[in-house]
Amino acid sequence: MKNKFWLVIFILILPLVCFAEETIYEYNIHYAGLPVALVKILVDTTDSLQTITLESTSRGLVSALFSIENTYVSSCNTAFLSFYFWKTIYQQNVHEKKVVLFNQKEGSIVVRNLLAGKIDSLQCNSPIYDILSMTFSLLSDLPEQKQYTCYGNYRIWQLNAVKTKTVTLRYQEKKYGCFEYRINSEIQYDSKISSRTDILTNNIFKSRGTTYYWVSQEAPHLLLKAKYKRFPFSIFLYLTNIYTQ
Repeated sequence: MKNKFWLVIFILILPLVCFAEETIYEYNIHYAGLPVALVKILVDTTDSLQTITLESTSRGLVSALFSIENTYVSSCNTAFLSFYFWKTIYQQNVHEKKVVLFNQKEGSIVVRNLLAGKIDSLQCNSPIYDILSMTFSLLSDLPEQKQYTCYGNYRIWQLNAVKTKTVTLRYQEKKYGCFEYRINSEIQYDSKISSRTDILTNNIFKSRGTTYYWVSQEAPHLLLKAKYKRFPFSIFLYLTNIYTQ
């Protein structure tokens, strides 16, 4: 069974070895007006597979108090529906290595906790995303309104994205017209499996939570800014650089 699992992962990753175009997005995360983390998102694209890798590290004074070295990998099809989601967490006292396998045809989700040696499963009858693939699906489609079924931390979430208005943001000395999206999250199914959550999962997925994305109107459609409403302070994400290699 273990060999079969690694064979599936190898088959999913193999197409990325050749002919992949890689785009890199760099972001700063601010909390209470202070820079707290750096985020790098790498997007590898082939004809039939897209792999999105997010790396986050703490920065500034925060790094001395709260160390973060987290990696998230989403593999999805050209419609951004997930094949697998992998996360490796080294965050203060939280260490995790988990891979989530999605069978879109059968509606099954298998979660393998590689450190604890545990396997859990969930069922979902809707096409399903993870948070990274959902974000890039929205950037690709720019819908007026759309519901996304999304996996996160042993739960199935419903994310309702609505284009609310247009605003102007400045990025690298240039002004961009942007669509503002309000994204409300609700728990659709709770497996009741107890899990220590990492910062990304804990702060994006909230019951009755609200997130805002600001996406550039002109192509390529960039996520220039995001806001995650939290108490007592919201978390902000700002795009600082983008390049292709």
